[in-house]
Amino acid sequence: MASTQRAVVQTRYGAVRDVLALDEAFPVRPPGPHQVQVEVRAAALNPIDRQMIEGDRRLLTRRRFPFVPLFDFAGVVTAVGERASAFRVGDRVHVDNEREGGGAAEYVNVDERLLAPVPAGLDFAAAAAIPLAAQTALSCLDRGQVVRGSRVVVIGASGGVGHFAVQMARAAGAFVLGVARARDAGFVRSLGADEVVDRNGAEPSRFGEDPFDVVIDCAGGRGQWLLARRLLRPGGRFVTIARDEDGVVTPASAARLLSTITARRLRGAHPRGTRYVPVFLRASGELLRRVDELVTDAGVRPHVARSFPLTLEGVRAAMEAGHAGGTTGKLVLQR
Repeated sequence: MASTQRAVVQTRYGAVRDVLALDEAFPVRPPGPHQVQVEVRAAALNPIDRQMIEGDRRLLTRRRFPFVPLFDFAGVVTAVGERASAFRVGDRVHVDNEREGGGAAEYVNVDERLLAPVPAGLDFAAAAAIPLAAQTALSCLDRGQVVRGSRVVVIGASGGVGHFAVQMARAAGAFVLGVARARDAGFVRSLGADEVVDRNGAEPSRFGEDPFDVVIDCAGGRGQWLLARRLLRPGGRFVTIARDEDGVVTPASAARLLSTITARRLRGAHPRGTRYVPVFLRASGELLRRVDELVTDAGVRPHVARSFPLTLEGVRAAMEAGHAGGTTGKLVLQR
């Protein structure tokens, strides 16, 4: 094994084009006792990648530089730590590497508790597109208590998390109504949605007369909460991965967020109140294996909207495309 590798690294906080660079001699270290070393074959982009690079979340999680970005990736095990026992050299694996990132390098060491085997039949690009978004979607279904017969609204149904949530809710036997751009209506129906409402005309009257059990919000904004309160049955659940303000986290914005969450949760504490359920992902190999069971047994699939080369320019281009918005499904990068 070589002692150095090529890696795209973040050198400081700032604009993507200014702070990412190619390091052709980035160190390759042996895995720790409970780690597995993965040769990265593909990685996927998530909104948090750009937010962390620009420093929007530095109040919550500060980085030590140089830092290798991209949390989601898939590849092949090349070395195993002395106390790691779940994987062997040559295994195909994928992961959301939480705060450590590493997907923009050739090799990265990962805590084996975060990894899961790539489901049979998936290529590395599809496998890389799954971990963060699909684990988040399944967490939303868990927290929303979605079961057979539930009536579910997914706001942002064509996006990275939303397109998984639609498929998973349908696989659970729920009635699913997706809210998305009009141009994405056909795509959302192809995921299994029973009905689709244009997000630009999402008036309560367009959702029918029957109340819903769960609203899963993947878009954010106060308007989604107000809409959900009119759509949900008494005691229904508003499950959200987004916040009203999704910009730079400051002490003031953090205090406002805490105040908002507290007020909404207190309001929903009444038996007939609307439950406010914020979801903050805790990635794990166990949760990822549950996702992969849905991939294998229920036909849940990632939609790869576009692929980029896993190079410095490719990472920059992918992040610019993600920032522009309008993506259906996921953006991935491949070697």
